[in-house]
Amino acid sequence: MRLALAFHGSRGDVQPGIALGRTLADRGHTVVLAVPPNLVDFAARSGLDARACGPDTGELLASDLVVSHNRSRNPVHRGRALAELALQGGLAAQADLVELATGADAIVGGSVGQERVLTVAESLDVPYVPIHLCPMRPNRSVALVAPWGRRLGPRSTRASWWMIEQALWFAGRRGENRLRAERGLPMAHGPTARRIAAQGVPEIQAYDPAVFADLGREWGARRPLVGFLDLDTATRAAIGDAHDTGDLDDWLDAGPAPVYIGFGSMSAIDPHRLATAVVDGTLGRRVLVATGWSDFLRPESLDPAVRHRLVDAGDRIRTVRTVDHSTVLPRCAVAIHHGGAGSTAASLRSGRPTVVCWLGADQPLWGRAVTRLGVGSAFAQAHVTADTLAAAIARVDTAPMRSAAEALRRRLVPPDAAADRAADVVESTIAQHR
Repeated sequence: MRLALAFHGSRGDVQPGIALGRTLADRGHTVVLAVPPNLVDFAARSGLDARACGPDTGELLASDLVVSHNRSRNPVHRGRALAELALQGGLAAQADLVELATGADAIVGGSVGQERVLTVAESLDVPYVPIHLCPMRPNRSVALVAPWGRRLGPRSTRASWWMIEQALWFAGRRGENRLRAERGLPMAHGPTARRIAAQGVPEIQAYDPAVFADLGREWGARRPLVGFLDLDTATRAAIGDAHDTGDLDDWLDAGPAPVYIGFGSMSAIDPHRLATAVVDGTLGRRVLVATGWSDFLRPESLDPAVRHRLVDAGDRIRTVRTVDHSTVLPRCAVAIHHGGAGSTAASLRSGRPTVVCWLGADQPLWGRAVTRLGVGSAFAQAHVTADTLAAAIARVDTAPMRSAAEALRRRLVPPDAAADRAADVVESTIAQHR
């Protein structure tokens, strides 16, 4: 089989695609991996045929549009920002994907840019097999939103998804139909999600049934929960996914297990206030900070007052650009992050309690999940202060929470089994559509 894998977004969106692509390639299939230009080198080190497709997401995530989207509390403004994000570079990305997917038996792709992927698949008359990194289709048990922190009932939960689909459709329908017109397709008249479901193709849920057991029972084979997709040891070694400083292992061994803090690709709403909270809210603890693309807590990015306090902290606070989550997080006491699907999967796999400091999108959903499972807590990054951060760490760094996190870790689907399950679905889907 010849497969085009299209994964747009940040590293957390692309890495599961690499894991699946590697499994499919090892089964003898021809795989072309379409990723943002800034992640081509990263993806190619896995041994896959990685090609540039769409805009540079490092630049996009640091743009004024994304920052204003994160700061806005107006859902209309946020919806419009998301629609504009989907369209930025859309025509060029669509043209790239057409070139890469021509002759493929199917397109397998993530949910970022799903409008473009569906359009290209329709125009090439091949199935689009979606990979979802979080729940994002109507259901009765998992809501994307929780007004006033309250859990919705089954009917309200399902209705909330219907409303979200309609809102996204009204915000982005003109742009999507512009993309469709470019490929000679008729105008669409309803939400993208419903047209994807109408294909009759399974929508692979790349997260664990132990986290959303009710969802797995409700959806069954139509939307199978295969487990979190992650890189195997060989691929991780090939990519060189290790610490960016050689003495980190020595630092980890030199004292008590640290608190890990990393906000991935996301730009902080108020980096100086967040930096102050990290420095002052972790007194008495060792802290490992992964600065990521945003360079959070890099001394040169801080105002003088915060920089001085960071210098005074000395070796208590260690900053690195990246870490290998699979080897570092199990050596930490607590994992604090923004609640992206990849970061949440890594912290759950580590068996360590989690604090989610969310910004938006699916992150509050993951924050509610770790809280419901009794393996962590969550609150909005906008509410992070030294006091709230210290209280959150104390709340989760307890023997019962550590036991619960370790028990959940043992129930998670192993990464290789998750990738095999996803690959099985892809193969069977193509076989049925030939």
